[in-house]
Amino acid sequence: MVKLGEVCEFITDGDWIESKSQSNDGIRLIQTGNVGIGKYIDKEGKEKYISEDTFSELKCTEIYERDVLISRLPAPVGRACIIPKMPYRMITAVDCTIIRFLTNKILGRYFVYFTQSQNYQNQIDRHIAGSTRVRISRKNLESIMVSLPPLDVQKHIADTLDKTQEIIDGHKKQLEELDNLIKATFYGMFGDPVVDEKGWGAVELGKVAKLIGGYAFKSEDYVENGVRLVQIANVHKDILSWEVANYLPKEYLGKYRNYNLSSGDIVLAMTRPIIKSLDAVKIAVVQESDKPCLLNQRVGKFDIRTDVINPAFLLEFCRSQSFKNAVELFSSNSLQPNVSSKQIESISCYLPPLDLQNKFAEIVTNIEEQKSLVKQSIAEAQNLFNSLMSEYFD
Repeated sequence: MVKLGEVCEFITDGDWIESKSQSNDGIRLIQTGNVGIGKYIDKEGKEKYISEDTFSELKCTEIYERDVLISRLPAPVGRACIIPKMPYRMITAVDCTIIRFLTNKILGRYFVYFTQSQNYQNQIDRHIAGSTRVRISRKNLESIMVSLPPLDVQKHIADTLDKTQEIIDGHKKQLEELDNLIKATFYGMFGDPVVDEKGWGAVELGKVAKLIGGYAFKSEDYVENGVRLVQIANVHKDILSWEVANYLPKEYLGKYRNYNLSSGDIVLAMTRPIIKSLDAVKIAVVQESDKPCLLNQRVGKFDIRTDVINPAFLLEFCRSQSFKNAVELFSSNSLQPNVSSKQIESISCYLPPLDLQNKFAEIVTNIEEQKSLVKQSIAEAQNLFNSLMSEYFD
């Protein structure tokens, strides 16, 4: 184990670039948002630049391909990536630390995997500070202890983890392609939701699917274990995420039976309803594995008239760009954008013949079965990755 600062040929923080110093083109400013967990994230449409003159005037530090960037801001603090080859010159923001390693001591690929270990994160957590926005100082970052086997062992570890990550990424790509197949099938069978090119006629969504809000459960009623509560933070794109969960007593299932959720229920976040990074509405289908769970306020459940609209058709309509655009129009520009049940129910939705909707639902069921197999493969590969990470670093 050695201190991080001891294996660096060069380590410094990025530059303080005020908005007034930025320009429309020139030298690219790499920000903390570009630093993913183990990977560089290129956010299209979010690019920022400074001019050559500003670069010289501020005496900025240029960054290059294969430099390692560490974000000193969340989330999580300390995540790292390697800068890929880019067609332009680059600098980085002050909250990113730039590292060039002593190549006879440590490999950048190996270190970036080390930053994804529990060992590393535990050390980071002991050093973070700040009341409103936590961060780690570069001095404390340099004191992080890094496991340092011989270079050939580091290469073996990095190669093995690379191959495992490639398997995970490949399966995720399959999942994305199957989702795109559902979307393409929807547009192929029904056309553009805005245009109604088939001439079926539009109805207000509330005529065929009411959005029922959840109950205002009190935080003082939360318990350590029990029935999971579906809150705004749990509704993600297509899934319910339980990374952060609150629980209510089991007897609440009977006491608040009107707010019990069933497998197949479609739920929508009514506060912060858009995931901007994914350009998607926060809507999900309750799975059997999510149960038992109760519906909290500011999350809505669709009460669907299945005699006129198939849930699979409704779900895909709610995933469409036109539905998302309508939700965005209703959302306020405040820090806490909200939509109401009435607003969602007022959105126009065309209504194809039910037999055609049912045919679409059958196709979706077949694709979802394929997706389940791919998800199982992702879980198995992820378990292998986690096991290797534990073996190598913890």
